[in-house]
Amino acid sequence: MIDLHTHTTYSDGTSTPRELVAQAAAIGLRAVAITDHDTVDGVEEALEAGRQLGIEVVPGVEINLEHQQVTMDLLGYFLAGCPTAELREQLAELRAYRDERNARILERLAELGYPIDPAELAAIGEHGAVGRPHIAEALRRRGYATSIAEAFERFLRRGAPAWVDRRRLSLAQAVRSLRASGGLPVIAHPGIIRTDEAGLAAIAREAARAGVVGLECYYPAHDRATVARVLGLCERLALVPTGGSDFHGAVKPQNHLGIGAFGEPIPDTVLDDLRCLAETVGPARVH
Repeated sequence: MIDLHTHTTYSDGTSTPRELVAQAAAIGLRAVAITDHDTVDGVEEALEAGRQLGIEVVPGVEINLEHQQVTMDLLGYFLAGCPTAELREQLAELRAYRDERNARILERLAELGYPIDPAELAAIGEHGAVGRPHIAEALRRRGYATSIAEAFERFLRRGAPAWVDRRRLSLAQAVRSLRASGGLPVIAHPGIIRTDEAGLAAIAREAARAGVVGLECYYPAHDRATVARVLGLCERLALVPTGGSDFHGAVKPQNHLGIGAFGEPIPDTVLDDLRCLAETVGPARVH
């Protein structure tokens, strides 16, 4: 078993990189990818844990973007090693945008009568990559909500009183940055992108032309019809099907390491196919 989509405390997960890798090894995963939002800072710790525990760790990242007014996420896998300093700088800019968004959310919460001390928030996100799950935890600790889920529902989800949208890269920008750093871009959870079937097919075609190499087919929120549809897009566009749990620990307790679509393990072959593609096309195939 493998898992190509996980998050640690360096973004919005609740397990440190070492803890996550240990959990993956304990359940018998052959490989696990660390794909924190807008940062690769947790990768070195994960790689070291992988060496000690005998499990392959794939360096990765997840970047939020917008294409034709549709928001989506792009996973990047660095099978030849860690990304370049240039990409790290670009990711730092995205985290700065995230910090701006956090500040605006705190302002709205204060206006609603639910103040949170920024220092308290920084302590919850001990590595500095603070996001909405950390704000939700602060709301829970303050007694403003009984759980993280309630905090999202009452305050932080899209359309809720404290919702603030975020800046995003374009599809072309994100793909270009990843490919220039030796990364292989894959569209995350295409089945939950807010578009219809024709819209998803158009996005996949345009993404393939831009240099995307795969679609995340085996994802917990995908039903069998969605998996079949995404696999069909992969076949028609010569893209690699991948899979991941989107594991966040306690933030998403329903998502379990190594488990993809319809409660089944993620096939090992998806990483083998991705590695084969990396060896065949190299990092520079951008259309």
